[in-house]
Amino acid sequence: MTSSNRFGGERLDSKSQLSKNNLLEHLARYGLAEGNNDQTVLDIGCGSGHGSNLLAGKFKKVFGVDVSAEAIEYAKKNWQLNNIEFAVGSGTEIPFPGGQFDIVVAYEVFEHICDWQKFLSEIKRVLKPGGLVYISTPNKTLYSPGTKKPINPHHCFEMTIPEFKNALEKFFTIEKFYGQRTPVYNDHIIWKFVNPILFTFKKIIPYKWNNTLKLKIINWIKPELDSADIVFKTDEPWVNNSRFMVAVCKNLK
Repeated sequence: MTSSNRFGGERLDSKSQLSKNNLLEHLARYGLAEGNNDQTVLDIGCGSGHGSNLLAGKFKKVFGVDVSAEAIEYAKKNWQLNNIEFAVGSGTEIPFPGGQFDIVVAYEVFEHICDWQKFLSEIKRVLKPGGLVYISTPNKTLYSPGTKKPINPHHCFEMTIPEFKNALEKFFTIEKFYGQRTPVYNDHIIWKFVNPILFTFKKIIPYKWNNTLKLKIINWIKPELDSADIVFKTDEPWVNNSRFMVAVCKNLK
């Protein structure tokens, strides 16, 4: 196991000891995708393919697409089920014809694509009528409070809950809207002391150091997450207090 993310940026892989619980929180989102084994799924922004591998256990065919050739090479070598295919491609030019997919999964990709309107229009284009998109993004109110630009330098932008809903409703009908939290981490008293310090010195402390410290703290709080530790709920107070938003939308418009 290594101590850093081999792909850089925010692409996670199981070789990163430091990011292992981050990876579990990311993969938990894939459990929300529901359907049957006759359906075809696109995992856009699939990274190193862990989530695509999970989807392949539930659906007929899964296509994983990511802009990183290195991540796709890793995915091809490590996930070799017969019903998975990986390809290099952009979210603003998805390399498939229109109306091909029953489901599109786009987890923690939205905020990385500056032309988010084009991204959502491309998802809409490749979705079948009535198809579903599962899409997540950080909640700016909690993730980058009081800032014009995201604290995370890998993000083009971040949205509040109303902004994200309004963006999605330009293209889709929102069926469900979850807040994702890991209370064993998020509610620990240590953040009352750490977060104000990190926020105060955000212009001085490099983001990589900031993020590494947070990862070390969460691994100290609980070294191994359980699936029950990661919670998705739709009630408004929970959503408002969640660092991540997950929407399930239908292609009806």
